Amino acid sequence: MKRKLLITLSFILLVNAAPISVLADDIDQKIESQTKKIEDIVKNEKDAKDYLATLESEITTIETEYQTVLSEKQKHEKEMNKLNTDITNLEVKIEKRNEQLQAQARVTQTNHEQESMLAVLLSADSISDAISKALAVNTLVTANNDILTAQKEDKKELDILKVNLTATLKTLEKKTEELEEKEAALAEAKLEQNIKINEIAASLATEKAEKDKFVKQKEEAAKLKEAQLKAIAAEKKKEAEAKAAAEKLAKDQAKQTADAQTQPKETKQVDTVPNTNTENTQNDVPANNQTPAPPTSSGGWSAPVASMTITSGFGGREDPTGISGSFHDGIDFGGASGTPIMAARAGEVVSANYSGMAGNHVVIKHDNGYYSYYLHMSSLSVTAGQSVSAGQMLGGMGTTGNSTGVHLHFSISTGLWSGFVNPAPFLGL
Repeated sequence: MKRKLLITLSFILLVNAAPISVLADDIDQKIESQTKKIEDIVKNEKDAKDYLATLESEITTIETEYQTVLSEKQKHEKEMNKLNTDITNLEVKIEKRNEQLQAQARVTQTNHEQESMLAVLLSADSISDAISKALAVNTLVTANNDILTAQKEDKKELDILKVNLTATLKTLEKKTEELEEKEAALAEAKLEQNIKINEIAASLATEKAEKDKFVKQKEEAAKLKEAQLKAIAAEKKKEAEAKAAAEKLAKDQAKQTADAQTQPKETKQVDTVPNTNTENTQNDVPANNQTPAPPTSSGGWSAPVASMTITSGFGGREDPTGISGSFHDGIDFGGASGTPIMAARAGEVVSANYSGMAGNHVVIKHDNGYYSYYLHMSSLSVTAGQSVSAGQMLGGMGTTGNSTGVHLHFSISTGLWSGFVNPAPFLGL
């Protein structure tokens, strides 16, 4: 009866072990599927970052072109101002010349009492005097007429230049407007691309976490399978021991029977049954429990970066540059340049600026009285006074200010730039 129980138990264990093997294969497929998803997301993230780099390059090119066009426009505007001044001055000279000619004409008419050139000649005292008077009148009139004609020609040329310059300025103004519109469109596309990269990074973190869950499940399944196989081996060993004990008992009983037949006077027979120790015992099989997840924040704080790789913790630490002293008032998270930085909690941006120590940085005031700090950023996506939600993108990771490499310095304080506390418990680290 005991032997049947052992065989039945072994069969049950073997039957239960088969689904574990199937489960392990299923988990392997899930892990492989998650790996493929992660690879696709990483590729999409790379493509998105490459496109973002292209946008930034185009923006830089347009900014350079805009500055060139703007400089040319300013140069032509100066030329236009000078041309307008020259035209005004020439118009004044022409007006004065006209007035002078009119005055001279009046004087000539008065002096000669509206006499003709013939009268001037006849009134002369001598031929020499007549010639002198005639030449004087003729020279004066001719000279003033020549000057007036030259000035009018100059003004005509200036008017032509003004028309051409006006057309050039209109063309430059139109080009600057087009460049401004194109730059604005690219800037908007850049912001949208940053949001997309942020979404990809969040999706990547989710898929990696899902893969980690399957890997842990596989490890637990493997441990459970190993434990059950050990239990089966132990039961087989007990079965072999029970079988050996039963065979020994049968031999002993056969020997006793033979002895009793050879010694008829001895009618008393003592049956002895050895202890075979074959009672069924409960196997100690570990349960298939999941490894506890890492502690998470219960205060409404979230990760400022998708991958929280800590490169320097909070507390005593000599500043590598020798500037900031021996206490590190935040946590440094490593990453690549441009890695999206997100608000760890909803709040109001009280500072989005640049300083020599913090570099490009953002400070957010939260509803619970705390402030959070994001330092050394490569770029800023928010402005002071703006309300932000948890997880909203603030900018990209960089190494501006007092920094020796690309990272995010993240801090939490009870007052603005004072009362810094360890951010790790807030983030569940």
